[in-house]
Order: sequence, then C-alpha cells, then structure tokens
Amino acid sequence: MLVIKTSTSFPREDFTMDERSSLLAAAPPPGIPGRACMWLTSWIFIFASIFLTAEFVLIHSPPPAKPNQLINFFGTLEGILWFQGFILLLYWSFYEVPIAPTGCFATFLKFIAACFFNVQPASGLIGMLPLGVPWSNFVGICLFHSGNLLSCYAMWGMYDSSKPWSEGNLPVQAMWVYALATTLLCTADGLDFYAIEAAADYIKFAQIFGATLLGVGSLMYAYWSRPKTYLPHSPFSDGSIQ
Repeated sequence: MLVIKTSTSFPREDFTMDERSSLLAAAPPPGIPGRACMWLTSWIFIFASIFLTAEFVLIHSPPPAKPNQLINFFGTLEGILWFQGFILLLYWSFYEVPIAPTGCFATFLKFIAACFFNVQPASGLIGMLPLGVPWSNFVGICLFHSGNLLSCYAMWGMYDSSKPWSEGNLPVQAMWVYALATTLLCTADGLDFYAIEAAADYIKFAQIFGATLLGVGSLMYAYWSRPKTYLPHSPFSDGSIQ
C-alpha cells in the first residue's frame, strides 16, 4: 500500500500536481507476498542457470579440451541449486500465497525434475560413465517443461493485456521466457538422447541458448521481487513513501 505522510517531514510544501504524480509513478512496486523468499529463489535460479550454461559450453567444446569431471562438477552444482530453489518455491507456493492447486502441482513437477537433474552428474562423478547416465536429464527437462507449460496456463489470468509493459505482468512474462527456454532444452535433449547426429548444430544452439534464457527469466523474477527501497533523491526527507 502506498502511504504518503503529510506531516512536517516534507522539506518543502509547494509540490505541483505534476511533481506529486511523478513521485507516485516512481514509487516502489506494490507488496508482493513472500517477496524475500521469491527474491532468494530467483537468485538461486540465476546461479543454477549460469552453471548450466557453463556445463553446456564445456560439453560442446572440442574433444581435446573437454574436461569430463569439470562438466560433472558444474552439473552437480546446478542440479543442487535447482533442487534447493524448487524447495523454496514449494514453500512459497504453499505458505506465502493463497494455495492454487494447478500452480502447486506445476511447482511439484519442477521439484521432481530437479531430483532427476542430480542423477546424471552424480553418476558421472562416481565413475559410472564419463558424463553420467544419459536418461536422467532428458526425463528431468521433460518434467520441467511440463511444469512450465502448466504454470503458463495457471498464470494466464494474471496478465493485464491493457498494460503489457506494466511491472505486474513481469512474473507472467518471465514464465513465458522459462517456457521458451525449456522448449529449446527439451527438444535438444531429446535429439541428443536419441543420438540424432544431423541435429548436432541445433542441439548445441538450443542447449546453450535455452540455458541462457533460464537465466534471463530468473533475472526478470529477481527484478520483480527486488527488496523495497526508498525513492532515490526523494524530497521526502524520512523516506515516507513505502
């Protein structure tokens, strides 16, 4: 809720209507349930996306320079981060906002996906195969993509088409970016799993670009859920816009 104190805390009293409108327009975004939890989750996902992108870059590097253990290490880091992030997102879905069955089920699918994301790098680190078992990431990304599509459906009613660039639309647009990312990753991982050699260039592009888009979507969520701050250079001396 926007609160403007009208006491003597104003250094000046002669605001024009235009100045007041500008101040109100520049105010921080309205309250977001569980803002701190969402902000932390978003940053966990940002780092998970960075490690995933690094993993794919190394996987598609020339064979003499392909360090399998480093790839498995990055894969383990991103898998653990996705797992931790979706635990927090489940908490947010059940305890910070009114429970929405479709949204909660979508988040649960993504949590199960994160469990599978940890199987491939872990099996590589213990030496079962150079880069671990090949099926777990494919199963995981299919579950992740299914969860994102379900989230898009669940969030559709939140989108305000009359104000497409309003900050309130950011979580919906970020989920669209997630869905695009997992569309690329799901198709690429499927082609890679079934060893379609003719699609090698697409697999490289889709895996690296898809992982990058996950980071973009996470940055959008981080911006949307950023902590409230007082207005910079505000004429309100005590930061009375909240």
